[in-house]
This record gives sequence, structure tokens and C-alpha cells, in this order.
Amino acid sequence: MHVYKRYDSGKRRLAGPQLFFNLDEEFTQLKEDPEWSARHRNAVTLLKEPHLSVVLVGLQKGAALSKHKAQGPVTICVLIGAVCVKTEHESRTLHSHGMLSLEKDIPHEVEALEESAVLVTIAEPKP
Repeated sequence: MHVYKRYDSGKRRLAGPQLFFNLDEEFTQLKEDPEWSARHRNAVTLLKEPHLSVVLVGLQKGAALSKHKAQGPVTICVLIGAVCVKTEHESRTLHSHGMLSLEKDIPHEVEALEESAVLVTIAEPKP
């Protein structure tokens, strides 16, 4: 998944002993960014540790993340809206407060059935 650099990297901390996020405010800021209008989606990395990443993804209705896979286990949690997650073996619709987990290296794609905010957690493999 490509994550766009919306924030000034000098002002945004991606790691630390304790970080706090207001996800409603983060989603509002994603929608105010020009990428939202141009690409019908946007994302921001909230946390980036050596073995864990957390990304907030905003999708307009009909926007999609084409087939991809992660090198570690993934959770996809819908905060707002509804998305369809498709793997080779099944399609699953997730609504607000729904969550799906995938093992590493499972190709999947995501399509927004309505305007959606999705929190993606990726556990990175240890070397």
C-alpha cells in the first residue's frame, strides 16, 4: 500500500514511548488533503516501529486498493463506513467496527462500499 506524505515529517512523530491520536481528527485531515480529491483516497502512517506499522486509510465510495500483500500479518479494522476485502478464496464485507485479520503474504484487495476510514496494522517480520 502506498502511503502519501501529507504531514511535514519534521513535525510528526512516528515512534515513541507513548503516542496519542484522535482518529476522527486524523480522518478529517485526510479528507482535506488534495490527494483525497485527486485519487479518491488517502492514507497516513500513524506509527512506524521496527516490527509494527499502523496506517489510517481513507477511501471515498468506489475507491479501491488494488491487489497487494504484506510481509507480515495484517489487521483491517473499519472505523467508519464499509469495505469489501477480497482474497483468492473469498470476499468479506466489513462495516463499522468490523475487523479482519490476514496472515502474511495473502494477496488481497479492498474496495470502499461507502466513504470509509480503515485502520490497518501490519506486523513486520523480524530479520
